[in-house]
Amino acid sequence: MNALPVVKEAGMFVAENRRQIPWGEIEKKGDRDFVTSIDKKSERLLVKGLSAILPEAGFFTEEKTVEQGDSRLRWVVDPIDGTTNFIHRTPVTAVSVALMDGDDLLIGIVYEVTLDELFYSWKDAGTSFCNSEEIHVSDCSEFRKALVATGFPYQREGRLPAILETAGYFLEHCQDIRRFGSAATDLCYVACGRMDIYYESYLQLWDVAAGILIVRNAGGTVVDFSGSEHLTGQQVLATNGRFIEESLSGIRIPPITR
Repeated sequence: MNALPVVKEAGMFVAENRRQIPWGEIEKKGDRDFVTSIDKKSERLLVKGLSAILPEAGFFTEEKTVEQGDSRLRWVVDPIDGTTNFIHRTPVTAVSVALMDGDDLLIGIVYEVTLDELFYSWKDAGTSFCNSEEIHVSDCSEFRKALVATGFPYQREGRLPAILETAGYFLEHCQDIRRFGSAATDLCYVACGRMDIYYESYLQLWDVAAGILIVRNAGGTVVDFSGSEHLTGQQVLATNGRFIEESLSGIRIPPITR
């Protein structure tokens, strides 16, 4: 895929600039939601490179450094997924890029910077890859042995009771929970078998679009909290193809109404 070097270049730029950034250089987009100049520069690198590959495609990007297109064919871009980790020089940090035709996912690429891992797949590939090697979801078949990944929203007021009750359910019924701070990476970790379940809500499409395709092509299942495979990106439950019913029965966060 011609887009792989573009994403890798942006990821290497992020890696080179991974440092403790003074708070005076950080913009605040919302409560606990930050952006740095590196986010914006990474996005511009991606936009330039992807535009050269497919000039007719529009863009849907987190940092809005380019005009947001409303065409059916569009690149969905998160230049740094895990900005809080990036600011604190803490793993995990990723660059996430998807190509979509309407609601149809055509390409998914996630480059996890700190471990130098490039995950990718494309429509009808039949598999997913990490650094050119095929990856597959885990073969875990017991809910109690499942390792779970999750994340928490920036805005938590009024949401904490449901979030904590849901986390309590998985802590009680599964092996344990991990919180890496990058939704794109969480999905890739399900795809390559490191995690068995990943759930999160209050997301954006750029956080998860690429990872959804990578999970599905690696043999996993991805739905929203109503069990629908028609995803908006706001809620995601990804598993190794098992545990959908057990997981949904313990999620207390209300499904997003369309």
